[in-house]
Amino acid sequence: MAKPAWDILYRWFPTLLTPWTVASICSNFEDYTTICKLLMLGMYNEHWFDPTSILSECTTGVYLGFVPTCKGDYTSSLRLKNETRAYVHVESRNYLCGQMAMGGGFTRDFLEELRRRTNRLHLVVYEGTNAEATVHPTEPELFMDRYRSASTREGLHDAPWTTTMTLEDIKNQLRLKTSMYDPIVVDSWQFIIIDREVGQPFELLDIVQDALLMLTGDPSPRSVAKRVIRSIIPPSIQDIFLKEMIIGCSPDLRYPPPHDVQYDGNRFRCYDPDHSMITTVQRASASEKLTRNENRFIRRVVEDMERLGIITLLPDWEEPQSQPVLMQGSDGALDLYFPYDHTKLALDGQRVTSLPFPSTNSLEDFAKSWKQQFPSGIMAKGSIQTHYCAWPMPTMKSLGNTGSNFTTPEGHVYHWNAMRKFLCGGFQLRY
Repeated sequence: MAKPAWDILYRWFPTLLTPWTVASICSNFEDYTTICKLLMLGMYNEHWFDPTSILSECTTGVYLGFVPTCKGDYTSSLRLKNETRAYVHVESRNYLCGQMAMGGGFTRDFLEELRRRTNRLHLVVYEGTNAEATVHPTEPELFMDRYRSASTREGLHDAPWTTTMTLEDIKNQLRLKTSMYDPIVVDSWQFIIIDREVGQPFELLDIVQDALLMLTGDPSPRSVAKRVIRSIIPPSIQDIFLKEMIIGCSPDLRYPPPHDVQYDGNRFRCYDPDHSMITTVQRASASEKLTRNENRFIRRVVEDMERLGIITLLPDWEEPQSQPVLMQGSDGALDLYFPYDHTKLALDGQRVTSLPFPSTNSLEDFAKSWKQQFPSGIMAKGSIQTHYCAWPMPTMKSLGNTGSNFTTPEGHVYHWNAMRKFLCGGFQLRY
């Protein structure tokens, strides 16, 4: 149904439908996305729109084809609470359910993008009316909400868990929908997007909308609205909507992020950064969300490294050993640093190496061995201002075939291909 048909229905039968039954008149998912977009544009709101609906929390997602259906927001559920003289420890995972058109232009790209973010998300996807999920977590019996209780705080550690909601409970809700042969379900993908870690702030709607914007080239909010108007509003009245459209947005979303992150020529980079500064940046990154431009910068550098064969994306989750931080180089341009912990605390309280890195004097050892092999050679001393500064180091055999890895802020986990035989100096990997 196009807008003229919805106009006629609303004019003559405004109370025929309610916000909870408007989907029942749709013959397919395209009809449903059309009415959702019209509602987001402010039409038919008096009788057909619920201001408390989850749709109003995901306007950009609806405009780009993702229609949220329900969510589980357990932001404050990871806690200790004293109830009736007993301590109760609750753990919960946030989740978001939504739909996208099966034949959508970038539905599969969106699915694959979320699927790659193994360190941030679990993903379950149903295709049409299929009874079994197309994509599902590898971890069995994934809980959504559980608790344990004890008479003392110390006794909580050994108390058994009681699960109140599992992933299977949410999947059963989708199965019920498909068993009723809902026409909206037939030609759409059903998504269940879940936080990997418990107790996370609810950011799933932001993650979905940011991923959709990234896949469409990061258009400005005004460009997104124009695209929607031109797709569902009749041409004769499009200009009226465009003139009356008022869109507020933050400055960082008004303009596109830098598209090319390539450094030509030599750069003066900080080969030995201040460790305290890196630690400060790490702490700030853990407590504050990166901006869209910072995320895109990291993404483009990492994708370039993957294209050149320096790193490989892991298809399955692996516990990450590091996360890159953004720091300003000596020439004012941004660089990525990959800090790895030198030591960790053992059970007996002693400090031991968390990763079996070679010794810090490996560069000196290399220079001496090279001089012995080439007595008449010249070993220059100074700085070489190139894109990379590295030297051969002993292979970290104790890491086996896996080597070292890192995760991006978005949740992609990568293996270093080059680090199985080579390692950049100072334990601070730099790109």
